[in-house]
Amino acid sequence: MSASHIDAIVKAENTEQRQAAADALAAFAKSEGLVKSVAIIESLSPLLENKKSVPHREGALLALGSLATTFGQAGEPFLIAQMPKVFELYSDKMVVVRDAASVASKAIMSLPTRYAVRLLLPVIFHAITESKWHSKIGALDILSGLTFSAPQQISAALSDIIPIVSETMWDSKPEVRDQATKTITDCFNVVGNPDLISSIPYLVGCINRPEEAAECIHQLAATTFVTTVEEPTLAIMCPLLVRGLAERTPSIQRQTAVIIDNMCKL
Repeated sequence: MSASHIDAIVKAENTEQRQAAADALAAFAKSEGLVKSVAIIESLSPLLENKKSVPHREGALLALGSLATTFGQAGEPFLIAQMPKVFELYSDKMVVVRDAASVASKAIMSLPTRYAVRLLLPVIFHAITESKWHSKIGALDILSGLTFSAPQQISAALSDIIPIVSETMWDSKPEVRDQATKTITDCFNVVGNPDLISSIPYLVGCINRPEEAAECIHQLAATTFVTTVEEPTLAIMCPLLVRGLAERTPSIQRQTAVIIDNMCKL
């Protein structure tokens, strides 16, 4: 019975024993089949919300990680639904719970097919914008991971991603700012436009330090675009171009117009 396996998880004396019990639960679920195991996955939800018991929260997270590993992509629709609660536990007061949240989220977020990325982004965005700082870092890290596992899908969604991550680059926590900078760099790198590769550090830098926008515009004005400018390229360029056109200095406005003209000639 799954109840006995869950009971073993929460009564385990330490993380190692809880992991072993979580693996046993996953093995039992596999023997029952995914359809019957949906109820097992859903029964973990109250454990994740148990504010008074570390074993309940940690155990449920370890179980989700084991179930994700056991069922693979077949478990995606049911395990992804738990991600909002997993992201919340990145900010748990207990280190063991935070560590387990990281393990669970990475196991679950490795499941989605590339076709599901668009549906997952709102969950990640909510964690980035509405959660505590540990959760923000976790969600940003997951987004970075998607740039490697689903680069084309992230590239297609850059117009939605960039405003969210850019705002986080001004977070009050330096740890969040550092992760946001890494994540936005990973996102910019998926564009694959060879004309912009050398300019990516400058494009990222002028988000962190707006005073560098003029120098970035000056550099890009001298760039000859030989690759067709598509939507992902525009997504990473538009914030800078809007800022350049809003500048009061005529020379910066002219150089911004030159960049736009160079892109439109292709």
